[in-house]
Amino acid sequence: MIKDANASNPRRGDRPVERRPRRTRARAAQVAPVLALLAGTASLAFAADEIHWTFTGPTSVTFDWRGADSTIHYGLDHAFEFTATGVTPSPLPFSSAGPFWEARITGLLPGATYHYSIEGNPNIGGLDHHFRTLPPAGSNYVAYAEGDVGDAVRYWRSRVVQSLIAEGSPAFVLVLGDLSYGNNIGQKAVDAHFNDVMMWSLDAAYMPVWGNHEWDEPTDDLRNYKGRFDLPNPQTSPNAPLAGCCGEDWYWFDCAGTRFIAYPEPYLSATWTDWNIKATALMDAAQADPAIRFVVTFGHRPAYSSGHHPGDRRLRAILDTLGARHDKYVLNLNGHSHNYERSYPQHGVVHVTVGIGGASLEQAQGGCPWLGGCPPPARAGLDPG
Repeated sequence: MIKDANASNPRRGDRPVERRPRRTRARAAQVAPVLALLAGTASLAFAADEIHWTFTGPTSVTFDWRGADSTIHYGLDHAFEFTATGVTPSPLPFSSAGPFWEARITGLLPGATYHYSIEGNPNIGGLDHHFRTLPPAGSNYVAYAEGDVGDAVRYWRSRVVQSLIAEGSPAFVLVLGDLSYGNNIGQKAVDAHFNDVMMWSLDAAYMPVWGNHEWDEPTDDLRNYKGRFDLPNPQTSPNAPLAGCCGEDWYWFDCAGTRFIAYPEPYLSATWTDWNIKATALMDAAQADPAIRFVVTFGHRPAYSSGHHPGDRRLRAILDTLGARHDKYVLNLNGHSHNYERSYPQHGVVHVTVGIGGASLEQAQGGCPWLGGCPPPARAGLDPG
């Protein structure tokens, strides 16, 4: 039985019910969804985004994100039995108002996978995202490398590349500098980049190096990047820019029998000289350690390149010498030139340019793809593309 709502309320039933004109009711019906949308937009503005994490040791990771909630819940299953609270990072990013958070998670199991959630994030809610500790010795894993990425609004290829990486389910991604091009495009591009890479950075470690576009113009600087990462074994380079100084200019980590050593930007000539001394010691130790089978270096600038940016002779001399003295050193990865190129081994080291993360490709004009002309240089293993 359907009752009149007024019949059960004598105080309302004693007087006629006020009826809205149809036109007013129709307008109210149109306004209501708009108000609901605005309310939803206001709440989403404080939802967690720009979420990514890094390996910081065999049993530790660090998360960075932007949003109102400073707590991350995690565990070996969906019970999320542990919590970690983020703190304001230093240096503090300035691409937007934030708030920005950084949470160090330690005491994890080696080679383990954890589930996690950051409250208020519409991209995580109801989905199963996870992080893992460094792959242990003897294990197999997938890693990707990309450089010169940008954001999908300016560079349509960036979205395609990030999607391909996500499909590969890597353990980590080496991002080889020129992350956002915020110095050229504006600060919105910085935030956009860190949201675009969430295609994979929710589940794979984001392991960066800095490129020239992170520091060499006053319109952007390293605070936006050092303030978003906590790196393993962080190192300080001499003559680093004051903005974002000091620390996290390069770093290194061991993964499943491979030692990965980043190299910094050449702030001044002393920067690479200092890195050479420290990298030599790290490679000497790797040579003497039977648990280390390979050594890989990665940075932004190329030592060998026939692309738009030629190889840097100073860096080439350093890496050639390191390769000649350390037979475990087998691979160097870099960006800067927006193309793909792989060399034959140079003093035992294969050099791969992977500046194909999304920014516009630097394609050669005419029929010859090499900057120095044809025939190709003797070191070239594959045509630059």
